[in-house]
This record gives sequence, C-alpha cells and structure tokens, in this order.
Amino acid sequence: MKKSLKYKIVLAIVIIVCIMDVSFIFVNYVNYMNVNRNYTDSLAQTVANTCRLVVDGDSVTGYLDNRRRNTAYYEVWNKLIDYRNTSENVLQISVVNFRDGGGCYVYDTDLTENGAFLGDIRPYDEVQNAIKDELIACEKIEPLEYNGRSDYYIPLNSSYNIPVAYIIVGISTENVRREQLTYLGYITIIVTSITVLFGVFMIWFMQHNVLGPLNAMSKAASSYSIAILRDGKESPISRMNIRTGDELERLCESMKKMEHDIIASSSQLAIADWNSNHDSMTQLYNKRHYKEQLKELQNDCTIGVIYFDIDNLKRMNDTFGHEKGDAVILKAAEFIRRYLTEQASGFRIGGDEFVMPIRDCTEEKVQELVSTMRGDEKGNLSDVTAEFYCRLAIGGAFRKTAETLEETIKRADDEMYKNKHSVRKA
Repeated sequence: MKKSLKYKIVLAIVIIVCIMDVSFIFVNYVNYMNVNRNYTDSLAQTVANTCRLVVDGDSVTGYLDNRRRNTAYYEVWNKLIDYRNTSENVLQISVVNFRDGGGCYVYDTDLTENGAFLGDIRPYDEVQNAIKDELIACEKIEPLEYNGRSDYYIPLNSSYNIPVAYIIVGISTENVRREQLTYLGYITIIVTSITVLFGVFMIWFMQHNVLGPLNAMSKAASSYSIAILRDGKESPISRMNIRTGDELERLCESMKKMEHDIIASSSQLAIADWNSNHDSMTQLYNKRHYKEQLKELQNDCTIGVIYFDIDNLKRMNDTFGHEKGDAVILKAAEFIRRYLTEQASGFRIGGDEFVMPIRDCTEEKVQELVSTMRGDEKGNLSDVTAEFYCRLAIGGAFRKTAETLEETIKRADDEMYKNKHSVRKA
C-alpha cells in the first residue's frame, strides 16, 4: 500500500527528532561525565600535592627501614587525617611502598579495624595485580576503579628525586554517580521537551507551507477534468490562491498558465475538429465525415437513407447569381436540420446534394418521413416564377436483406431522381 507524502514527512521528522534527542542527551551526558572526571582528577591531585608538603620522601624511607613511629610521624599522620576530612568525597589517604609481597603501608587514614599501620603489608588485589610491575617500579599509572570509588596513585619522590612510595588518594564515586543520574534525568526531560516542540513546529510548518499547498494543487488537478468550465464556473485550479513566496507559489502559477494554455489549445482543437467534419456554409456534416460514417454503418441492418437534391440550383446561379444560389442552399440545410434527430444525421456531400442516414428505423418509418418531407411547403426553396423555381427533390430507401449500404444509397438516389423528374413533368 502506498504511503502518503504526509505520512513520510511526519515519519522523517519523528526519526530526525529522535536522533537529535538521543544525540543531544548523549553529548551532554558525556560532557558532564568528563567534567566530573576532571573534577575528581583535580580533587585527587590537589590532595596529593597538599600531602607532598607534609610528607617527606626521605623520612618515608627511614620509617620503612626501622618501623618506628615518633612525634614527627604522628604529626604528619594527623595532618593527613585532617586533609581527608576536608571533603566528603575523599575516602582515604595512604602512603604505600609496593614490593613483591604487596603494599607496605607507611601512613593510612583509615582508623577502623580495616586500617593499616606502619609496616603492615597488604597483598595485591585483583586490580593491583594486573599492574604489579608498574606499582613496584613506582611508575605513574591511571586511577584504579573499584565499586563506588577511584584510587589515584601519585608517586612520592625522595630528595634525590627517586620514587620511594605512592600517595594513594581514594575518591568516592557514589555521589558523582548520583549527580550524573540526576543530571541525566533533567537533561532528558529538557532536551526531549525541546525536540518534541521542534518536531511539532516542523510538522505544522510542513503542513502549512508544503503539504497544504500540495494537497490543494493535487485536489484541484484531480477534479480538473470534471469541474472545468462546468456550468460556466471557474475550474478548481483557477480558484487556487497559494501565497507561500517560494517554489510552491511558482508551481501554482505555472499550473494556472498550463490550464490556460490547455483550454486555449482545447478550444482551438475543438474548432479545428468541427471545421474538419462540417460544411462551412450549411454547418451540416461534410463529405469527408460522411465517408467515415459509411464505414461505421456498413454492418447496420436497420438503417434507412434519404437523399436530397436541390432542383434548378444551377439555373438559379446562372440567372440570379451565386449569392441567390447560396441563399437557396442555406434554406435547404435549414429544411433538413428540422428533421434531424439523435438517429438521423445530415450531410452535404456536393454542391446541391444532401444525405440523411437514419439508424434504428424501419421501412415504414423511411416512407412516412419521405412523404412528410415531400408535402412540407418549406421544401420549396425559392419564389415560383414563370420560368422555374428551386425545390428539394427527395428520395428514400430502407436497407434490404443481403443488400450493401452503397446499394441502399443508390436506391435512395434513384428515388430522388424519380421525384425530381415527376415534378418537372407535372
């Protein structure tokens, strides 16, 4: 089943709006996540840089060697705990040296039973084990992601610029994730509302500026053949008034011009067709059309033919001139036209000869019509003078069984001549 243009346009707009909606949400959400990631990175780096101010790399090496805590050790430890408490997103601060057996803790701000003390060694977990060699070498690594937290490993150097341990800053991602989900909800509602309004506007715009004018032109064109010039009214195309100021308006004007040209051409064609089939003087059918009709009537068995001839037309032309003769011809045509019906057609096939084929008739009807015409006074076409007068000689015949149409016409012609000579003798 064919889809309408409106359906296709609406479907295209809906698809475009959905793509825009999803794209905007995705781009905004990714940007927001990047901002949060930058914030987390910045927070961890700030905490680590602050820790570097109080944690001495050389003293860390000493603590790892003798495992003894002094007053300076506790002062640094307390400061690290204060730094951790400056933000709820900072979960833990530790100073750890990694070895083959695991991580050897120097400082740890976790004061619960899970916390580590100076010299405690914790084995590698699954995430750390994947980068064990990098940890032992104290190289710069990407944050390690855990469920609900990200651990940042920032190398701590000695006075000789040799990495001796990591400052590990644990940042919570729970709050960030909640904020991201909340932001995603807001941005989804806002962007979806905007794109829906945009889609509704586009559908209205297309309906008002494209589909409406196109439907009007389509409706006018589809009813053109029925409505044009009916009851003298204007056609639907001529009544269209599209003012969009663009190609659609120019298309409408082109259709109006095309309609005008079609009407003009149709009128010229109708006139040409009329002239090709009718005699210019009498407006009856001409000889060319008569021959065409004979081909169509060849198999008609219920056809009668009445033949006419204007008697004394040549004498009228020679005596009084062709102008008087033309007046006689017009009177003869007017006489024949009075007897034309839907079944009977009149043809002028010569200067003074006329033929009337009659379809769907009987022999009695032909004889009755011939008798009526012969008795009609209007068959006298000129004033009666002492010398002559013009009249219509009339003869008719009905097609007999096994008789050709030409033979029927010949019998009607013979009857006409009998009528002509009988009146002359009288």
